[in-house]
Amino acid sequence: MKTVFPISGTFIDEVTYDIPSLNWSNKQWAKDLDNMKKFGIDTAILIRGGFYDRTNYPSRIFPTYRKEEDDFAGMILKEAGKRGIKIFIGMYISDLTWGDGDYQTEIKKNKLFIKEIMQRYVDMPSFYGWYIPHETGNDVFNICDVLSGLSSLCKDTTPEKPVLISPFFQSCRMVKEGYLSPAQYEDEWNKIFKKCGENIDICAIQDSTAPFELMAEYFAGAKRFCDAHKVKLWQNAEIIDRYVTSTFYATPFEILKRRLEVVKPYVEKVICFDYSHFMSPQSMFISARNLGKLYYDYYKKHKY
Repeated sequence: MKTVFPISGTFIDEVTYDIPSLNWSNKQWAKDLDNMKKFGIDTAILIRGGFYDRTNYPSRIFPTYRKEEDDFAGMILKEAGKRGIKIFIGMYISDLTWGDGDYQTEIKKNKLFIKEIMQRYVDMPSFYGWYIPHETGNDVFNICDVLSGLSSLCKDTTPEKPVLISPFFQSCRMVKEGYLSPAQYEDEWNKIFKKCGENIDICAIQDSTAPFELMAEYFAGAKRFCDAHKVKLWQNAEIIDRYVTSTFYATPFEILKRRLEVVKPYVEKVICFDYSHFMSPQSMFISARNLGKLYYDYYKKHKY
């Protein structure tokens, strides 16, 4: 789908962790998929299929609060299919340290998860790919074993479906000690992809985890290591303001616009975190609705 808008994909989070639940009805979600389509979005990523004791579908394997009529993943897949929107299904994540560093159990749980997802949704036309939600900026918590194991599970099950990851920059903006310069980050991820990048197809890096003045340098290095390992580089445009530390709010439009311009030479596609909370005209945040209007009006006039 051709579009004048830079952002053509979004994460969808309804197994919430660091943002509030929208508490939308199925009709409201369907309406927001219409909104996404209007904004030029052709791809959506269900950020987590399961997290701790929650799932976004009525699982028979994992503890869940959902009954069959509360099948969020199935509803999104169905409604996305009506609109020609491709869906990446996010996998299961035990906790923020991935089973407290027990990668073997993490892989076993995801083997069960994938089997259940395939039983429920394999025939959904919108089911396009897999997303591994284990985020990191460096080689920590056995990430190579996790990425290798989970991406292999995906490819063994559905070799035709792409596998997406979304790491962050281990920059001075994210950590006070042990941060990586652009050159060090490039070297770190070259090593990671050499160990476990064989079955990873797309790397969408969280853009605002780098200081703005170094963003181009970080993404230039990312393009080099992605090209070297035949991985597509996407921009995960964070439409959240990381400078507000208590919670997330919509980012100022002028900052988002500058980030999109700076990163444009290096990436094949731009996705965002996340449209429904921080850009949709039906967002719970007024500032997000305003961001969406500023974004929509600007790019209708100024081609990206």
